[in-house]
Amino acid sequence: MGHRRPPDIDLLTSLAEHAKDGHDRPRVGSFLKYEQAATSIKNYSSDVIPGLLQTEDYARALFKRGGVVDDIETAVNERLQRQQRLHEPTPPHLWIVLAQPVLWWQVGCRDAMRDQLGHLLNLSEFPHVSLRVLPVSAGWPGVSGSLFIMTARDTEVVYMEAGRMGRIIERAPEIREFSVNYDRIGALALPEDQSRTLIDHMRGLIK
Repeated sequence: MGHRRPPDIDLLTSLAEHAKDGHDRPRVGSFLKYEQAATSIKNYSSDVIPGLLQTEDYARALFKRGGVVDDIETAVNERLQRQQRLHEPTPPHLWIVLAQPVLWWQVGCRDAMRDQLGHLLNLSEFPHVSLRVLPVSAGWPGVSGSLFIMTARDTEVVYMEAGRMGRIIERAPEIREFSVNYDRIGALALPEDQSRTLIDHMRGLIK
């Protein structure tokens, strides 16, 4: 019996097939639609802090470096508008796991990165936000880029993003596979209090 390929290998194959046509942009639009409707969002990120948790300066630096938008200020404002959901009377529950290197990458100037880590600490105190760090000592978890599992009242989807490409996954068997992957990553992550201590330590190292 042959070995089954991990779902992230299938993902990379699929992304390569779509890269030439720019099929990632419609998927980003679908992602934002699902994010807006979600009552629960689980996210693992191995490269950058997710958009809902970004400061203005961090987001602006990302857009400048990425070169994927024509109007950077409009893109920044739209990202900040998305974050207003976190302050609504019934906000979505966020379950965030960040790979430790995300705290190391300096995005923007040092002040911007220090402010971003401070922002993470503030958000981690929200009752509807769970923020944990996957330490490098846990080893590579088998997923690169960002993994989102978004649940609404009658819908659950997965969104995978790597570089400038993304894929929406709506088939139940695949969603279950990625949910297992997320749970395995979460099992290796630090508890919330230790994660806050690590983030605060990393923030203190930025001089």
